[in-house]
Amino acid sequence: MATLEINRENMVSSSELVRNFSKMLDKSKENPLFIMRNSDIEGIMMDIEEYEMLLEKIEFLENLLEDSLITEKIKKRKNNFNLENAIGEEVIMEMLEE
Repeated sequence: MATLEINRENMVSSSELVRNFSKMLDKSKENPLFIMRNSDIEGIMMDIEEYEMLLEKIEFLENLLEDSLITEKIKKRKNNFNLENAIGEEVIMEMLEE
């Protein structure tokens, strides 16, 4: 996996990018390029496989976080559950028949 470390070797001006697009595209397959305009980073050019891998990692981490939050909610509900306030099976079956 390429690193997203910002240094002089992987910074390119927008005008240089336009002038040497094909060369820059090839270079971006090795390491992401940070595109500069007016001394500010305005964009990034990176290999599509690297980009797709980052999206997969983000999706995995979002799912992991969601699972963790759901697990925590379930634990809290179990701790606060009072059997005396629970609806019995007979009542549920009657509700389903209506």
